Amino acid sequence: MITMIWSQLRRRLWRSSALFAAILLATTGFTVLTGTVNTSRLQVTGEVDANFRGAYDILVRPKGARTAVENERGTVAPNQLSGTNGGITTAQYRAIQAVQGVEVAAPIATLGSTLVSSTAQVDVTDLVDRSKTRQLIRLDPVFLSDRGLSRGVRGSAYVYITRRPIIGLDTGRSVGNTSYYTDGTIAQDTEYCDTGVLEVQEDGARKRVCGASLSSWQEDYAGLRTPQFDVYSLLPDGRFLDGAAAGDMQYATDRIVVNVWWLSIVGLAAVDPAAEARLLGLDQALVSGRYLRQDETGDRARKVRLPVLTAALPQVDETLRVTLSTVDDDLVRAMPGTRSDVVHAWLDKTSLIPAGTRTFDTRAPQPDAVFEQPTLSVSFVLRSGLPRYDTAADGTLRPVVSAEAPGTWMANSPVMGGGATPSLVFDTAFRDVKVVNAEPFMAADPVGVFDPAKLQGFSRLSRVPLETYRSPEAEGADARSRELLGERPLAPSSNPAGYLISAPQLITTLAAVPGLIGAKAADQAISAVRVRVADVRTLDELTRERIRRIAEEISTTTGLDVDITVGSSLQPQQVALAAGTLGRPELRLTELWSRKGVAVAIMEAIDRKSVLLFGLILVVCVLFLANATTAAVRDRRRELAVLACVGWPRYRLAALVTGEVAVVGLAAGLVSAGLAVPLSRVVDVPAGTSQALLAVPLALLLAVVAAVVPAVQAARAHPGTALAPLVSPVRRARSTRTGHTVLSAALRNTRRRPGRTLLAAVAVALGVGAFTTLLTLTWVFHGNVTGTLLGDAVSLRVRAVDTVAVAATLVLAVLALADVLYLNVRERSAELATLQAAGWGDGALTRLIAYEGVLIGAAGALAGAGVGLFFVDRFAAAVPATAVAVTAAAALAGVVLSGLAAVLPALSVRRLRLSTLLAQE
Repeated sequence: MITMIWSQLRRRLWRSSALFAAILLATTGFTVLTGTVNTSRLQVTGEVDANFRGAYDILVRPKGARTAVENERGTVAPNQLSGTNGGITTAQYRAIQAVQGVEVAAPIATLGSTLVSSTAQVDVTDLVDRSKTRQLIRLDPVFLSDRGLSRGVRGSAYVYITRRPIIGLDTGRSVGNTSYYTDGTIAQDTEYCDTGVLEVQEDGARKRVCGASLSSWQEDYAGLRTPQFDVYSLLPDGRFLDGAAAGDMQYATDRIVVNVWWLSIVGLAAVDPAAEARLLGLDQALVSGRYLRQDETGDRARKVRLPVLTAALPQVDETLRVTLSTVDDDLVRAMPGTRSDVVHAWLDKTSLIPAGTRTFDTRAPQPDAVFEQPTLSVSFVLRSGLPRYDTAADGTLRPVVSAEAPGTWMANSPVMGGGATPSLVFDTAFRDVKVVNAEPFMAADPVGVFDPAKLQGFSRLSRVPLETYRSPEAEGADARSRELLGERPLAPSSNPAGYLISAPQLITTLAAVPGLIGAKAADQAISAVRVRVADVRTLDELTRERIRRIAEEISTTTGLDVDITVGSSLQPQQVALAAGTLGRPELRLTELWSRKGVAVAIMEAIDRKSVLLFGLILVVCVLFLANATTAAVRDRRRELAVLACVGWPRYRLAALVTGEVAVVGLAAGLVSAGLAVPLSRVVDVPAGTSQALLAVPLALLLAVVAAVVPAVQAARAHPGTALAPLVSPVRRARSTRTGHTVLSAALRNTRRRPGRTLLAAVAVALGVGAFTTLLTLTWVFHGNVTGTLLGDAVSLRVRAVDTVAVAATLVLAVLALADVLYLNVRERSAELATLQAAGWGDGALTRLIAYEGVLIGAAGALAGAGVGLFFVDRFAAAVPATAVAVTAAAALAGVVLSGLAAVLPALSVRRLRLSTLLAQE
């Protein structure tokens, strides 16, 4: 049998060489290219281990705190703590601490927001025209947020300067509705002139400057229009006498400085100082002052209940812009003695002379500079709910606008109104806000200042929400939105009902919470517990299981919502934000949410892409070998039948065919083993001797697997086959005047050997599928498709060896198709020669074979394109329109390659001669 195997290999040298080349290509390519998998595994594992861990490993929230969108998308929203106002009891927190394996359990109580007052000091001295007897300077403050797109207007401020003497109130004598002045003048207060200094006129008369009083407390509850009115007298020595001071308390000053009240709503949160220091190193982030003490509750003797750390930098996007102007002189001359309501009506209509602007950026909370107090004045606590979302057909999130009018919640506030309202609270509301029943006025003691940038560093790729220290941001998602935002991210304002809520700028202790909201409420004030698990260094399977077990135990013990955040990474979410009532147009934003389990998914699927591509080489090679071996068996059916006639048993016939292919496979494996090491050095891929030697059994296995079906066919050889003709009966050819007939004949021919046609189509489909996947990854996703920062950094990158693998797959697929067509030509050579004798020209016969190749290739290309889109969808979780276009291009390329594969078989038809075929018969 060995002699016969050797003889057959030499007699069919072209066929043996083709088998040898195919096995050599597949085996060498697989051996060398798979060497990159181990290297890639080490690189990816190292990068994941360096970046998988954020500030905490497990996030525990109150039962039901996880939103529907979070559940649906496997994410944690970046602003999730801003609307989670308690829900975890002290007992549940202690239970979390007691779970074995918990290294740190750091609680945080999002208490809400509080009103903090400050001032912007506007110096208008340089605008004073000292030659005029009377003049009026107007200040129009506008609060800007949303990168200047939203404008909150406040009431104008006025400064009245006169060269005439002014007389102040005698506060010791003034009672009821009667005002006494230091010169003995008595005046009755009215609704439109209840206070105000006296101005001595040129004729000696004394007239009230009634514009110095408010027009009416009821005129505007929100305080957006009621003006501020200051009166100064220009003294002969060039200084100014402040008319706001009463009687003998009046003083002269060199400068006129207007204090524009700036009321901000800032976040307030409570932490466990010791746990926070262990989790984030908050104690090491101080830039001044001292750290919070564990059981610190404040100094009740001074009525200071809140020891706080304040943020070094503001956490909101707010700017105050004050426009300065001077009022028409004719109106100013008529002001003394005129009722304030009349003055205000005049001021709304008068012409103004621009005098410049002053701009002030928001500041971090600080001790009151106006009253020079060491404490920070704060008032009541507001609590904001979570935003709700509608989801568009394309997956875009649309925050739902609150049904209540903006600012409605102020009706329950104890100190809002009368000019004390932050104007930005009237912007569009996306959250429900309520006022907590607390003392309307409190004092906080700022013991230290911290810089969030100095907190313990964690990987940028695996950030988890740290709303206590970092305000959320959202980038513009399209060119229009980015242009409107000035290429800057949208940041929160101090509106507690806004979509984005700022990070707390005041951090106090959990021990101080009972004195703020009461002991009963304080017992369940914790909004979240951030858990770090002990001894987590790598993200191996054992570590993942240990973290999962701890999370499960926390959930079972406490009944709270538990999210495993280790291995999370930020994932962009598209948000369509409705237009605001203060001028901001609708924006399309990209917001970064934490996608859970990204690192785990990467670890579980390290380089499956490359393994798949390399495996396709072997699959297509097996198809090629199976087709070639099957063709050899069909070509030798008479020979096999004769052997059956002389008594060869079935197993010997099967062994003969298997042995021939195995010898070729063994030879190819030995050559491949010799080439593997030097080739791996050329492409800079490590492949050792042991890995190279694997080429021998691999090549042998490929050959044997490919020979299984042909060997079974050989074993079924019947002695009667020796007498059967090789040439199939030829049907009468139809007219070939049109290309349609040739195409119809090609369609019929592809169905005559369905198994062989299917084999070639599958080979093309695999090649085109691999090509589609690689092309989409490269052009559409730029090499990465996970959609998260960590995934973009370490997963699914297209490498040069992937391109080589796809190229090898396509080459084998084209060879498989060409081999099928060539075998069809050989088996139907008599039929084709007869058609030629019946009048078919060489062109018609050439087109016939070419059409067969294109039809088989088109079927395979379409199937391969579908397979490619499926894998892209699995990798990317979505298939963009550009990916479909790339897939169509890849399918077209597959059809073109199939047409090229048919060229040589089609040209071989021209060499057919009827006389030669008849002589062979």
